[in-house]
Amino acid sequence: MTRKTDSKTVLFASASALAIGLFGQTAWAQDSDAPESTRTLATVTVTTQKTEQSVQDVPIAVSAFDEDAINRLQLTGGADLVKAVPNVSFTKGQFTGSNFKIRGIGNDAVAQSSDAGVGIHQNDVPLGANFLYEQEYFDIERVEVLRGPQGTLYGRNSTGGVVNIITRKPVFGEFQANAALTYGNYNTIKGQGMVNVPVGEKVALRVAGAITSRDGYTDNTVTGNDVNGRELWSVRATLGFEPSDNFRGWLSYEHFDEDDDRIRSGKQLCKKDPTKTSFAGIPITGLDTLITSLGCQDAPFSDSYDRVNSAGTLGGGLGIVAGLLNGDAYNTPLDPNLRNIESALDPVYKAQQDLYTLKLELDIGESLKLTSLTSRNETDQVSVDDYNKIAPTIAFNTTAGPFFLAPGAEAVYDLLFPGGVVSDPQLGVSNLFRSFDISGGATETTTQEFRLQSDYEGPFNFNLGMIYVDGEAIDPQDNQAGYYVLSNTLSALTQLNNALGGAIFGGLTPLDTSNPDDDGNVLNSLEGFGRNYFRSLSPYRLKSKAFFGEGYYDVTDELKFTLGLRYTNDEKEQDIVPSALFAPVAALPEAGVPIGLLEADFQETTGRIGLDWSPTLNATDDTLVYAFYSKGYKGGGLNPPQPAGANLFPQTFEPEFIDAFELGTKNTFANNTQSLNVTGFYYDYQGYQITQIVNRTSANFNVDAKISGLEVEYLWTPADNWLLTANLGLLKSELQGTTGIDVLDRTNGDPNFVTLKNASTYSNCVVSAQGYATVLGAIQGGLLNNGDSRGLCSGAFAGSEAAFGLGNVTYVDGNGVTQTIGALTPFDGISKDLDGNKLPGAPEMTLNLAAEYTFNSLNNSGWDMTVRGDFYYQDDSYSRVFNSQHDELDSWTNLNLSLVLANEESGWGVEAFAKNVTDEEVITGTYLTDDSSGLYSNIFLTEPALYGITVRKSW
Repeated sequence: MTRKTDSKTVLFASASALAIGLFGQTAWAQDSDAPESTRTLATVTVTTQKTEQSVQDVPIAVSAFDEDAINRLQLTGGADLVKAVPNVSFTKGQFTGSNFKIRGIGNDAVAQSSDAGVGIHQNDVPLGANFLYEQEYFDIERVEVLRGPQGTLYGRNSTGGVVNIITRKPVFGEFQANAALTYGNYNTIKGQGMVNVPVGEKVALRVAGAITSRDGYTDNTVTGNDVNGRELWSVRATLGFEPSDNFRGWLSYEHFDEDDDRIRSGKQLCKKDPTKTSFAGIPITGLDTLITSLGCQDAPFSDSYDRVNSAGTLGGGLGIVAGLLNGDAYNTPLDPNLRNIESALDPVYKAQQDLYTLKLELDIGESLKLTSLTSRNETDQVSVDDYNKIAPTIAFNTTAGPFFLAPGAEAVYDLLFPGGVVSDPQLGVSNLFRSFDISGGATETTTQEFRLQSDYEGPFNFNLGMIYVDGEAIDPQDNQAGYYVLSNTLSALTQLNNALGGAIFGGLTPLDTSNPDDDGNVLNSLEGFGRNYFRSLSPYRLKSKAFFGEGYYDVTDELKFTLGLRYTNDEKEQDIVPSALFAPVAALPEAGVPIGLLEADFQETTGRIGLDWSPTLNATDDTLVYAFYSKGYKGGGLNPPQPAGANLFPQTFEPEFIDAFELGTKNTFANNTQSLNVTGFYYDYQGYQITQIVNRTSANFNVDAKISGLEVEYLWTPADNWLLTANLGLLKSELQGTTGIDVLDRTNGDPNFVTLKNASTYSNCVVSAQGYATVLGAIQGGLLNNGDSRGLCSGAFAGSEAAFGLGNVTYVDGNGVTQTIGALTPFDGISKDLDGNKLPGAPEMTLNLAAEYTFNSLNNSGWDMTVRGDFYYQDDSYSRVFNSQHDELDSWTNLNLSLVLANEESGWGVEAFAKNVTDEEVITGTYLTDDSSGLYSNIFLTEPALYGITVRKSW
């Protein structure tokens, strides 16, 4: 990806907040001046601006949900917020992360050093490493979702917005407790509970916990087991204290633990690219066929239910070289059920978090408050997945036809692989092609934040803050950190190389020596020192400090002026640990030992300025109008490691900036029975960070975009006990001045060129069709040896055009410039003009409609019954910036239903719920793998229909 101005083309609150009161047991507010039967909207207090305010008085687009709303809306975790907040999208990522987007902005960079586009906070603490996707909500006071760039109110800045999870705190002088038990389909068992114990009048302890156990809803048709289940639990203990009237605080410890068979990515989709036997009427035979398949072709997902051509992948192609395969190992139709996978071993997913937080508040006189917020966040996460999730249909060395063994290998082949059986140090003994990958790592982060807030009676007030963040991806020697790809064909070729005295790779390559345990846990045998697998480590450290704040001036009783400023200094460093594949002992230090250091320092001053106006209307109606300009900033970063000595892409990527203009209004009217909030925005987005795999590494680049949109949030209580809501998000995003090479279409449809595979690196290149046909003709005529075409991508014929009677060829690139290149000279590809293309994960429309009716005190029993339905629609979108047919993600809908019985006096409650009632199978995102993997796409799905019953009791 590149901006067009560059000389080189590189590969590559709201209505929902108001509804909170309506969901609670004190939902219905009675207007003393209204008729007896009239029920009015209740509002909620939020701390978005670090002081308690009604959400309708906050001149920011913010949605908020209390614990009862979370239950009624069935917001189990962070991913479900999509269905309740306009212009939000969510998808799981290829590795152990996820991508939560607000107004099209999230984190599309893949690197240890990339910052979040949407900041995830807990109790105002920024969590660089978090489990928004994994962990479920429990004992939550509220969740606030702020839309738009921020940096003057929160400790860490972000370009898209903030999700802030506020946990419940201890209550002084009162014993409290509650418990909830859920049983649902897939043998789901959930338990949540809390106990609040007062210790005297000024100290209290609150302990809460949650546990989830669920069978998998994905079938592994190889092992016969259900996978993608859940086994997770959390516990939180908070000690609150208030030794004096002007000093208070709380200390919290939270632990999260998951150990199950959750899959990191879903099924693999592909339109098979067959191995070619002719080109331009010229036969292709023997070794020359090895470079003709790219693995997969460009096609819509509806036409991508094939298996990848393994001959076009690194593992499969090297299996042919090693004499284990003589063609495509995946040659039967793919099971079209997206929830069925084929994995030799069941997945492994482990995650842990320990979060310590200390908050202290000191009142300085009657008008100033000093706050200290200290945190320590420790995380550890690892996932083991089948790399392809499709089972081979051909065993090693059992099919007819010639093998392409390395010269001299025939004599040792049967000794090493008797009967075609490979003994792999990590993947065990098998006569079938196996590939797995491991993604994970551990982090430790400490933050210290101070804030000083004023509450003067005069027209001027302020909110000042500073923060220091010290974080690192710890222990690069840890074999569970980083990213690994393991394949028994890689191990076989390594063994063959060593048996031949290093003849293939130029040196002996060590292997890990132990086999995996009987339970198939690959992690038990991975020492981190073997080179029979691909390994990428990015030991990373961050030191960040910032000074931020806002000043508020009441121009009149109704008009307020706000000015906010922020200075940020991000110091990032990453150890240089070159990625390794077939690396001999002499070529690379042992695993995790750095050979150098990458450093980057980003400093920026940003801020926001605006006005908000609250005209006096009448006793019941309120209006707020606000207009703001803000400058959003997200720091640049350091790209993941490259092979030793390589210079395939820049070592750093630049920061993101957003010039954001926002105009909004919040209104409560009709005797407080209706509310309408409307927000319009325009973003000038500079330096959008996007990733592209280059030679098995995710490299990040910067491009520009424009984003605009509208958000409408409406609530109405048309009659006693009714609540109707509607949230609408409209979004338009366009790339600006951007070109890029689509690895699925490197020739950009130009018939004068052809894409081929490099026989050594398994990356792809483009050469002229005329040059390729000439080389093939020379092979058929006996002027060149069979297999010589494999040197085209490595430049074996570059500069020899005249010897073949060839000259130069031309093409027009994405900038409209005519380029000239030798007919036998390989190049990356022909760039495309991406101007006007949509950003990934930026649907043009999201819509939420909900209706709720409460039957008060059924038969005078004291039991209330509430019936609720939530409908959600998300427009179609794209998974990549190329917006090709392969990138299209279909629009989708979701319907949730619930029925709640509650007795406020006794504290008992029963809820029957159903999520995704129509069992929609939704692809929320995809990840296109690189050339050496065959260009297939991993997909990420929503959950199937989930239903059950929850019983609650409070004391």
